[in-house]
Amino acid sequence: MMMEGVYRLLDEHRQRFHIEEWEGTFREYLSLVVEKPQIARSAHKRIYDMIRSAGVDVDEEAGKETYRFFQAHLFGIHHALAQVMEYFKAAAIGSDVRRRILLLYGPPSSGKSELVIRLKRGLEEYSRTKEGALFGIADCPQHEEPLHLIPHGLRPKFQSEYGITVEGDLCPRCSLNLKEKYQDDIYQVPVRRIFISEKDRVGIGTFVPSDPKSQDIAELVGSIDLSKIGEFGSESDPRAYRFDGELNIANRGMMEFIEMLKADEKFLYVLLTLAQERNIKTGRFPLIYADECVISHTNEAEFKEFMSDERSEALRDRMIAVRIP
Repeated sequence: MMMEGVYRLLDEHRQRFHIEEWEGTFREYLSLVVEKPQIARSAHKRIYDMIRSAGVDVDEEAGKETYRFFQAHLFGIHHALAQVMEYFKAAAIGSDVRRRILLLYGPPSSGKSELVIRLKRGLEEYSRTKEGALFGIADCPQHEEPLHLIPHGLRPKFQSEYGITVEGDLCPRCSLNLKEKYQDDIYQVPVRRIFISEKDRVGIGTFVPSDPKSQDIAELVGSIDLSKIGEFGSESDPRAYRFDGELNIANRGMMEFIEMLKADEKFLYVLLTLAQERNIKTGRFPLIYADECVISHTNEAEFKEFMSDERSEALRDRMIAVRIP
C-alpha cells in the first residue's frame, strides 16, 4: 500500500507536468499566436500569471490578497510580498516598471534567496504546463521570440487587428541565419517549444560577484569563440561568438543577480543598459534586445551604503527596492 501511494504521487506529478514537445515552422507558430495571443506574453507577464495560477485568497475585510504560491515556503512577510506583486502586476501590463530592477534587501535569513528560488522553480514547472507554454526560434542561442521575424512596418497592424504586441529585433545570429540559411523567407524559420531550466541554462541566469580583478564581463554577455574565427574570418561574425552569457541565456525568463551591490561597476553598467533600454551590449555587435526580469538581492548594510553614494544615482533610479523584514 505504501508503494502504491508513492507511485500515485509520481504519476500525478508526471500527468500534471506532462511535457508536450512541439516543433514547426514560423507559419504554424503564427497561427498558434493568433488563436492564443498570451503565448507571446512578456517575461514579467509570464511570472505574474505563474504566481496567480497557483491560486489567490482574498480577504475582503482587510483588503488583502494572499498568494498560495508563496504560502508553504515564506511566512511573516506579507507586506513585502504585496510589494513584489505590485511590481509584477505593473510590469505585466507593460508599464515602465518592467524597465526597473527588482532589488530585495534585508538582514540575513530573511527569505530573500528563498523568494527568488521559489520564482525560479515555479517558472520551470509553469513552462511545462499547457498554460505556461512558450516558444522560441529553434536555432537561436537566446531562444528568442519568433515574432521578432515580423517586419516593423506590419507590427502596428498586428497590434490593432489581432491584439499581438511585438517588441524587439532579431539577435545577430538569427539575422544572419534568416539571410543566408533561409533566404529571407521567414516562413521557413523553425520554431520549437522551449522549457525553462536553470540546470540546462535556458531562461534562467544566475550571477555571483567574485574578485573584480579576475572576473570577466563575458560571464554576463558571452565571448568570442577563438576556434571559429579561422573558419569565419572575423570576430564580428555572429557565428564566431558565444552568446552564452548569463544575460543571454536568461532571455524570455529571469536573471538572478546575487549580492548585486558587491559587483564591480562595469557589471552594474551592463545591468543599467539592460534595465533602461532592454538591450545587451555584446562585443562588436549592435545592441541585442532582451526580454527578462532582473531580480537582485543584497544585505541591508550594503544597501544603505549604496543609497548614500551619489555616484550610484543612475542605477538607483532604475531599481525598485523591497525590504524583506
